[in-house]
Amino acid sequence: MSDEVRNLDDRQKRIFEALVEKERADLADLYRSALDLLASAPEENTQRTRISYICHSMREVMNRVLGAMGNSASPRIRPSTDDQVQVLPNVVAQYPDLALDAEGESIPVPQAVAEMFDKLIKTAIQEKRRSRDDVAALLTDDDNSEHAAVTRWIESRTFFVKWAHLHGTHMDVSELPGDDVIRDHINVFDELFDGVITGFFTLSHSIEDLLAEINAPVMESGDE
Repeated sequence: MSDEVRNLDDRQKRIFEALVEKERADLADLYRSALDLLASAPEENTQRTRISYICHSMREVMNRVLGAMGNSASPRIRPSTDDQVQVLPNVVAQYPDLALDAEGESIPVPQAVAEMFDKLIKTAIQEKRRSRDDVAALLTDDDNSEHAAVTRWIESRTFFVKWAHLHGTHMDVSELPGDDVIRDHINVFDELFDGVITGFFTLSHSIEDLLAEINAPVMESGDE
């Protein structure tokens, strides 16, 4: 047995090997690294960075397996909110007298700025909906974005996103999530994704067997 999967349980081995089979050894390695770090005791003063490494790896895995399994509800939205935010300062800079923090219930805003904010907000809503729809396409047969499994996936991914980033101030160890909490969220991924790959590869292998049977040479009557 390879060292990469020696310390994983049966379900984790299936996930690791499925990612490799889907030609995403990079995701398999991130997944294994997160599990290895969680299984090891943190050194003194490394608790926060250890959590960051684990959660960064799991965030990437949960985001990237959507594309790796070929499940996408719709094309990626362009330009993205990130791209639009990069352009926003240049547009606002054209109006040096604009004070968005001025007092009052309403503030006059140039049309170009208003249009950009309107587009940015609409894109953010579309991206959030698309993200949930992509998860639904992966986990459900009917693309039901309100399914409980979709909510569980998104909640765990949100946890990993939150703790992948270092914050502006030092946090006491007592404020950090414990290993049991992290493990619970990894278990959510394991449970849900294992169901996906079990169904996917069972179907894939059944199709391969069927094609092999169809393409097998037909023996003439009397041949042995």
